[in-house]
Amino acid sequence: MIPPELFLITGQSLATGRAPAISTMAGLGAAARCLTGGPVGWNDRPVTLPARELSERGVETIASGFAAHLLAEGDLRAFIAGQAWVGQPYATLKKGGETGVFEAVISQTRLARQIEPDLQPGAILLLHGETDGALGTPDYDLLLEEWVAHLREDLGLAMGMGWTAPLLFCQTSSISGYDRGGGRSAFRTPLAQLHASERHPDMILVGPKYAYDYIDWAHIDAPSTRLHGEYFAKAYKGVRTGRGWHPLSPASISCRANRLHVEFRVPEPPLVLDTDTIPDPGWFGFHLSDPAASIRGIRIASATSLEIDLTAPPAPGSILSYALHNGVSGTSGRMTGARGCLRDSDATRSVFTGQAMPNWCVAFARAIPAHR
Repeated sequence: MIPPELFLITGQSLATGRAPAISTMAGLGAAARCLTGGPVGWNDRPVTLPARELSERGVETIASGFAAHLLAEGDLRAFIAGQAWVGQPYATLKKGGETGVFEAVISQTRLARQIEPDLQPGAILLLHGETDGALGTPDYDLLLEEWVAHLREDLGLAMGMGWTAPLLFCQTSSISGYDRGGGRSAFRTPLAQLHASERHPDMILVGPKYAYDYIDWAHIDAPSTRLHGEYFAKAYKGVRTGRGWHPLSPASISCRANRLHVEFRVPEPPLVLDTDTIPDPGWFGFHLSDPAASIRGIRIASATSLEIDLTAPPAPGSILSYALHNGVSGTSGRMTGARGCLRDSDATRSVFTGQAMPNWCVAFARAIPAHR
């Protein structure tokens, strides 16, 4: 029998789940298991022995979607565990933090190892960043690096082997949801998450969350949560099979007079400006921070690039951003939140609904180089 792989979910409320579960039973039989009270321990409520078939505890987590998509192809087995705490910043979730979440994840790993002696490292699945964004926490990318380093060290000891499995994490997309009129410049986590993934190939940014439907300013609904789990599984499959994974993201920006050329890293070309799935918030989500120039037009230039025409050559220090400076304050999601319309043409489909799963461009902000 193929050894099961261990997947550990941690973070804050998007990890614990918020919306009522679509179904408490994942229906995957012995191929996907979790601990009692799981799949993810909530706040100070731990998960415990015995192990059971994967099921949700009443709210939808990413576990069911992740496992179903992962196991749909190939002979795989998954053991899912984890602990998270609603509304908590990194400072309380880290190793030695007051919540004990870090230590609970390590303890659950030991329990899983007892149940499945041949258990292998799968991945850490992290859903976090909203509270640190709202708090204006600086250097969140460095905190992520510290978090991963501590997890790998202690998980390796708990497993009795080196933990070299990747971290998979999502980009926070509730910058407009947390904007109550005080501006957005201090909400740093989306860009910090992108920067961390660009520096560390084994810190895998799955993608943004603005393309989902939300139940409030920060939390996605149950169908979106399940789909989000499928996106995590899609990214993990790429890593597991050796193809690798990177989100749709900017690769370079060049400027000639009043025209920008933006080249992207595109998982599955060609690029698409999709205003059917996501209503256009204005210029497809792009924004120019410039005292004298503004965007005049945007078009797809090639399968992997856009051209953006400006009303004048950009001033030194101008910033091109995406999916940050639009949307209705106090809301998040594809209809009214901070968002964008740029996606690729990935043909992957949901194992539940058959809906398309294209990759949406991450939120970003890039300085525009001097024009020629």
